[in-house]
Amino acid sequence: MKNKRLIYIDTIRVFAMLLVVLAHSSANDLINRQPTLKWGTVNSLVIVTEVAVPLFFMISGATILGSRKTYDIKYLFTHRLVRVVVPFLAWSVVSAYLARAMAGPVIWKDVITTLLMMYHKPVLIAYWFMYPLIALYLLSPFLKAIADKIDDKALMYLLILWVIIDIALPTLTTNTPKNIGMYFNSFDLGRVVVSKDIGYFFIGYRLSKVNKHNLKVSLNALLVVVLLAINIIISFLALNKSLQFLNVISNINIPIIAALIYLLFKHFEPNYGVGFSKVIELIAPLTYGVYLVHGLAIQAVQKYYINANFLYVFVLATLLSLVIILILSKIPIVKNLLT
Repeated sequence: MKNKRLIYIDTIRVFAMLLVVLAHSSANDLINRQPTLKWGTVNSLVIVTEVAVPLFFMISGATILGSRKTYDIKYLFTHRLVRVVVPFLAWSVVSAYLARAMAGPVIWKDVITTLLMMYHKPVLIAYWFMYPLIALYLLSPFLKAIADKIDDKALMYLLILWVIIDIALPTLTTNTPKNIGMYFNSFDLGRVVVSKDIGYFFIGYRLSKVNKHNLKVSLNALLVVVLLAINIIISFLALNKSLQFLNVISNINIPIIAALIYLLFKHFEPNYGVGFSKVIELIAPLTYGVYLVHGLAIQAVQKYYINANFLYVFVLATLLSLVIILILSKIPIVKNLLT
């Protein structure tokens, strides 16, 4: 029997996908720092979108670490990795050409060089997410063994180490003057076990096991709003170099905000309407393809809709990406390569 889809997982997936497209649609406006209402609005929205990638890692942790198949290494290489890596490689090849074709004359030497550099440099900046994700997939049998044996106290210990070693110390190192930051620079060997995204993997898995949480929905939502507001305020204060150390607070807030948002979506799992669920179930399988193609879609919109407002770019690029992936998903063989 086919497993019933969890609507809250799919809803988080769609929500995070929209945030990613919004963030990248706003990039051009964000670069041009000017004391204007538009720039302030864009900056604030981009701060909100920072939870997108953590949410993606969290739902990956929830689904992968919660599956018995994760112990099966053959399944990992013949099914799970194939579904992720093949479309990633295919779109990397397509993007290496099309991104240059839309920007100007294509120099094949540059295209080939870009593809040869893929091992440690993504073809499109947005593809950076694939590298840690694939690494976590490769480690998933071992991570599941930990997840199945670890108790809540040990998990909390692991997450505290993760926050200190991989969030707080690196932020202090890069956001304080060199003569101060040097004292927070941890030796690389100290970060072998604790990696940047592994914490989100475990948080997602643990939260997927929570049946009820103590926070009321209203308080949960209020905390999300308050913490996001704090991060937005810090983003403006940190424009002053002497206050950039405050970024350590906002960076620590991000996993808390992502966890609260995850719990909010999970809380409504039994109450999602039939119509809403059908829409989510239609869009959710397309999100990976949308992620892979949205960079090209944004570039196309900005090329043919010059000086478009970032919201127009976001809406048009999202729709274009969805249409492209929906069409490709209906074509035999092609759907396995590109969606």
